[in-house]
Amino acid sequence: MSKVEVEVEAKIEFQKEIGEANTGGYQPIKFSRVKYKASPTAHIDIRRFQRGYDDEGEEKFYPTKVGFRFPEREFRRVVEKYALMPESYVHPILIEKCFSLLQNGEFDSAVIQAFKAIEIFTREKIEAPNDMFGERLLKKAFNPDDGILTDMNLPKSERCAFLNYLTGAFSYYRNSSAHRDLKLDFVSAFDRIAVASDLIKAIEDAEKNV
Repeated sequence: MSKVEVEVEAKIEFQKEIGEANTGGYQPIKFSRVKYKASPTAHIDIRRFQRGYDDEGEEKFYPTKVGFRFPEREFRRVVEKYALMPESYVHPILIEKCFSLLQNGEFDSAVIQAFKAIEIFTREKIEAPNDMFGERLLKKAFNPDDGILTDMNLPKSERCAFLNYLTGAFSYYRNSSAHRDLKLDFVSAFDRIAVASDLIKAIEDAEKNV
């Protein structure tokens, strides 16, 4: 290792590879998260590597001068603004209710609307009164013993597990966003919305017990 490389590494607090493009090629592009001791914020390094061999003849990839580095906050800003919304992955109800909020950076509100949509959708599905909401509503729909939408063909353990998943996710994600300032970012908000989408799809597919 050269003197310059040693001096550069001495200034690094930590470095972690977070992704790679052109995997398997002679010149992959590696994405790394780097924190320098002198900088208050982490950086994202996007760099071309060149395949070679170490002194023992083992294959190794060496960083080249082709690449660039910029503050992580700028990387997130660009990704969040220009990344395509995966609309085919999310239920249409949530696209309508949440995606404009996501695009405007209103992440807490987007999550609240996602789980509110679960409530509204369930109430309409089982034709429950407007004064029935929250866990009471969800348990009426999916109680493992007599829920209107419970699939009685499933083993009771699975019926109980789904109700726990439904009420647990609803209470945890909705209430935390409604009652605390979580400082969510795009990715963490979208993760919660993906859970809500999974639940809405399950509710949509459920058939009423008659």
